[in-house]
Amino acid sequence: MVTINKKIVTITSLFFALLLCIEYGHGQETRSSNPNHDLQIRFETEKSVVLLKNDHSLIPLQNLKDTKIAFVSSFPKDNPMGKMLDNYAKIFHYGPADIKDPSFPKSLVSFDVVIFAFRSGDDDGLLPSMLKLNNLVLAYFDAPITGSPKNVARAKSVIYAQDSEVLSQKYVAQLIFGGFAARGALTSDIPIGFKKGDGLKTLNQIRLKYTIPEEVGMDSRYIDSKVDSIMSHAIVEHSFPGATLLVAKNNKVIFKKSYGYLTYDSLVPVKSDDLYDLASVTKVMGALPALMKLYEIGKLRLDVPFSNYWKSWRHRKDKKDLTLREILAHQAGLNPYFIFLNDVLKDGKVKKRFVHNHPSSRFESQAYDSIFIKSRFNRKMYREIKRSKVLEEKKYLYSGTAFLIFPELITELSGQPYPEYLKNEFYAPLGSYTLGFKPATKHFPNTIVPTEIDTLFRKTLTHGWVHDENAALLGGVSGNAGLFATADDLAKMMQMYMQNGMYGGERYFYETTIKEFTKVQYPENDNRRGLGFDKPLLNNAELPLSEAYPAPEVSPESFGHSGFTGTFVWADPENQLVFIFLSNRVYPTRKNSNIYKLNVRSSLQQVFYKAQMAQ
Repeated sequence: MVTINKKIVTITSLFFALLLCIEYGHGQETRSSNPNHDLQIRFETEKSVVLLKNDHSLIPLQNLKDTKIAFVSSFPKDNPMGKMLDNYAKIFHYGPADIKDPSFPKSLVSFDVVIFAFRSGDDDGLLPSMLKLNNLVLAYFDAPITGSPKNVARAKSVIYAQDSEVLSQKYVAQLIFGGFAARGALTSDIPIGFKKGDGLKTLNQIRLKYTIPEEVGMDSRYIDSKVDSIMSHAIVEHSFPGATLLVAKNNKVIFKKSYGYLTYDSLVPVKSDDLYDLASVTKVMGALPALMKLYEIGKLRLDVPFSNYWKSWRHRKDKKDLTLREILAHQAGLNPYFIFLNDVLKDGKVKKRFVHNHPSSRFESQAYDSIFIKSRFNRKMYREIKRSKVLEEKKYLYSGTAFLIFPELITELSGQPYPEYLKNEFYAPLGSYTLGFKPATKHFPNTIVPTEIDTLFRKTLTHGWVHDENAALLGGVSGNAGLFATADDLAKMMQMYMQNGMYGGERYFYETTIKEFTKVQYPENDNRRGLGFDKPLLNNAELPLSEAYPAPEVSPESFGHSGFTGTFVWADPENQLVFIFLSNRVYPTRKNSNIYKLNVRSSLQQVFYKAQMAQ
């Protein structure tokens, strides 16, 4: 009887897991059973989107750091165009209800760019007043188009799509941000001053395009089958309650799908724009790019004593000669990890001299709701790190210790607070507006995925605040952990790295900087690491999947990082592949280790290498 019950449970679990294998996104276009037919429709739709006017080369939009963008449309809420625009930048949305307010146009004067999308005759008389705005982008959907050529001439950019179906809306949004280069032309005259054959060209694709695997020579049916199978099995085995996977090939997002639920109660499905706690992926998304930039502009050197910059180490015999290269490559012999939580707890209760339940001038660092850390607790952490032992033998030993002190060093050398430096130099220009610290304080419309039910410190579900205790004791802002983001915003950063420092028409790093930081530093010491970046095992291609890290097929030039909460980012320049995996495998407890036992992330990654061969 027990055996029968187990079988019933297993079959039922598998059935419900299969139900989880759907994308909980918005505005998904209808897909046929013939991917090549779908690809042809995409090509035709892309060509039918026509750029008719483009004063001062406004399209594709650039300089996102200082550009405030509004999207006004007559479409229903959560329309496909709006959702696609959100993939590229922070967008302020206004819909039909807003348009009906007579004073509405005045609320748009503070925006640098206003995108106005409407079907012919569906603008509610708003167009004349909208034309007074600077940098107005008009997106017309459906023929025929009516209106005054003189009025339309006052818009900076005009885009025409012959229908308002899901794909057309998505392609108009992608054109605006340079997801593909404009090449379409009108197939007939339209009565606002444009004739058959009209259509401007833009030079290049500058940002990620969203398409299907067939556009890059991959088999979508093979991918869907394999990924769905791996994900459903992982969820049944409680590797994680839910996850999001995004894969880009040749600067094109060819897979973006979410699975499962936020928690095991199966109440709220995961969506592909959910925010995740990145854990140690923070290292290559936060502290590392800042260090790379400071190195590039000459404020840091890799092969001089790090104590030249972190002066408290100057008189520590075992630390004064350590170099930044050794530290970033995990070759310095630093203590792997500190449990600073032990300093603030006694018999399971917080020590009042370190933790208060309300803020004050002495307790400004917030770790969670009603948890405030002594403002100078970071000094105590730095002292313990300074006094810790260093291995005498120079060998590979992974350590996140230095990443706890990097934010203060970055603030000192850059002259800006660490989070602001990251935002100004990288996140805002990239359009990675969800990438940042302490999302619980930022009122994002995105769902924030919960992490662990904390029974030690916070005594509740950790949600919207960093999971890592050391980062929490630093007020949620650290170099080892603390960042949250969506899959799309991580993809921009990884694509920029893979493109040798270029993205969106802007250069973030010199190619030489990227090459230096992503190469293996100490192979003679059996150390696979780059500078901050993780790398494949040195003999990775020779290993079976069960022993490899990551998938055996990745190139030696590839790089990335994993995170304790169940996150993983990887870029492969040789194969032009970006792989983003986000999960909350620590829910409800960090004791869940099946993500490792089942080798989930490497198995998923391998699918996209074999999909090319499956053609």
